Amino acid sequence: MEPMLAQARDTEPGPGALPGGLRFQPKFDGYRAIVFTPWLAPGPVLVQSRSGSLMQSRFPDLVDAAADLPDGLVLDGVM
Repeated sequence: MEPMLAQARDTEPGPGALPGGLRFQPKFDGYRAIVFTPWLAPGPVLVQSRSGSLMQSRFPDLVDAAADLPDGLVLDGVM
């Protein structure tokens, strides 16, 4: 699965141009990752880098925290 990536724009869309409105997020430096909790069967929490590499061994605290989340959850974000 590919992460959602920000896209630079010169102007903002006008009011009502986007369903659900418009939200902004500041850009932070860090790791872009997708966290997957097990789906349909017991298994490990996976942390995938932007390039698709698995990196859960580098973030054991994140894996431990995600173990308490619902099964089949996919989180995309910056850490």
